[in-house]
Amino acid sequence: MKVSVVIPAYNAARFIPRCLQSVFAQTHPPDEVIVVDDGSSDETASLAASLGATVISQKNGGVASARNAAITQANNEWIGLLDADDMWAPEKLERQLALIDADTVLVYSGWRIFDDNGVRGDLEVPDPVTAKKMIRYSNTMPNSSIVVRRDAVRNAGGFRKECSPCEDWEMWARLQHVGQFKFVPDPLLLYYIYPGSLSANPDRMLRALDQFIDTTLLEGLHGIDRWAWRRRILATQLACAGLIARENGLEQELSYMLRSVIEWPSPFWRAQRFAALAVSARNRFSRKSQALPTEAIRASMKL
Repeated sequence: MKVSVVIPAYNAARFIPRCLQSVFAQTHPPDEVIVVDDGSSDETASLAASLGATVISQKNGGVASARNAAITQANNEWIGLLDADDMWAPEKLERQLALIDADTVLVYSGWRIFDDNGVRGDLEVPDPVTAKKMIRYSNTMPNSSIVVRRDAVRNAGGFRKECSPCEDWEMWARLQHVGQFKFVPDPLLLYYIYPGSLSANPDRMLRALDQFIDTTLLEGLHGIDRWAWRRRILATQLACAGLIARENGLEQELSYMLRSVIEWPSPFWRAQRFAALAVSARNRFSRKSQALPTEAIRASMKL
């Protein structure tokens, strides 16, 4: 089974060598590796080319635009998605591709968190049935863990640029109606956490949510169901924003948590939000240290 690896990269010269090393070390080698240099001002393009990748250069348009450009040119039926700052375990492609059958549209995996100090821990991911239930209000499948059918993404019109940095969540929510999801629960993705990454900006995440909550996430819902689900989604994502703020030492942590509880005050929906609010209040008034990245991400997956 042939697979193309797609890597958007913007000023990623410090990451791209280790990223590509993990790709070329796969026990099931990819048939092509495409790096999209998204208007970088550093040596991203030349480094990627020297390491054996096919490089597409474009003006800066964001990760969704870069990913779409590569998928348009990809020659193979399956696409391995990877961000330039992440890495893969050697057996990732082999184990995911082995699960594919005629009805499969997407395969994801577990993930391991690391930063500049080393490995922080592993994240358990829900099974596909649970993941599809959760996808209305939360994304538990990071982009770099995904192998996806190329034509499914093309037929869906590609990743929506206005939804960045949630463009992957929006796409998975659409693809769940196209075919089956499968997963390898083991941590085959090595997910890098660092200050300044797209995932460290809670306001940007919430603005992106506004672009697809009323269309993709609430599609097919009407009346009281639509009203209730909209508030539950916002409550969940506001709590996630609070955890991101905690992880990055932002002052808005408590504000996000309070807004989450106000948006949906019932303790019978994602009750962990109330525990997170208590911790945020303690942090604010006793000046406790922020949570470790892995703790915050684990908590967000349970919200």
